[in-house]
Amino acid sequence: MEFVKNFPMAHLTSLGVGGPAELLCRPRSVADIQEALRYAREHQLPVTVIGYGSNLLVTDKGIRGLVIQLAEHFAQAEVTGTRIRATAGCLFSSLSKLAAQHSLSGLEFAVGIPGSLGGAIYMNAGAYGGEIGPLVEEITWVTADAVGVWNKSEFSYGYRHSRVQAEKVIVAEAVLALQPGNQAEILAQMKELQERRRASQPLDLPSAGSTFKRPPGRYVGPMIEAAHLKGYRIGGAQVSTKHAGFIVNTGGATAQDVLDLIAHIQKTIKDKFDVELQPELQIVGER
Repeated sequence: MEFVKNFPMAHLTSLGVGGPAELLCRPRSVADIQEALRYAREHQLPVTVIGYGSNLLVTDKGIRGLVIQLAEHFAQAEVTGTRIRATAGCLFSSLSKLAAQHSLSGLEFAVGIPGSLGGAIYMNAGAYGGEIGPLVEEITWVTADAVGVWNKSEFSYGYRHSRVQAEKVIVAEAVLALQPGNQAEILAQMKELQERRRASQPLDLPSAGSTFKRPPGRYVGPMIEAAHLKGYRIGGAQVSTKHAGFIVNTGGATAQDVLDLIAHIQKTIKDKFDVELQPELQIVGER
């Protein structure tokens, strides 16, 4: 397994910003993941695990230590009955389409969600009333010295949170339990959700998805719009003119532009509505 020095993280994130990873590796197996973790431990390197970088803001100074990317190099899936067993690097949206091919219902909501299965489980990703947590039947996790399995009752999750975050393990594989369905109805629902996403989200510009978590009883986009911040720009980073809950890279944005814009939005919303917005995107790297 190759370790690449000073890899530009802007090439691995959907937002298209960020400095270099001190070291980057792309495991192809659980043994490779453990080899990488042991190498990091031996050399006292911090470890950052990423998928396709779709929910990630890497700072301009980059990431110190070892970045482990579980993406297309670590992507296999198989369907048995109403179960899908898939490795962490599978695209979440591709698993939605795989389920539809086998007339399995439950993953329709995931059709437009970018990113990996591992990231989806880590964040308990969801959209349009669905989320991955309730579908998880089994998780295989990895540390430097152990490989273990959690069953459904052992995997806890909440809004944009899961046990994976608390335990600091790496998701290697998961089994998702789905339901038999009518393929035509499944495909029709997926098409409708894709159309809703295209109509409401700025898919034509680089972004990291929804910037902030939804506060209880509130919706982020309308609050930002009511604060007259729709279209507000710092450098190349802009509050989307299509959906105020997104920050987009209009060209040449730096991570600092995005961080400054996040901070400005947080202060404005706190002053106007007394609501503290928490980032949904993951911010990593040296400050």
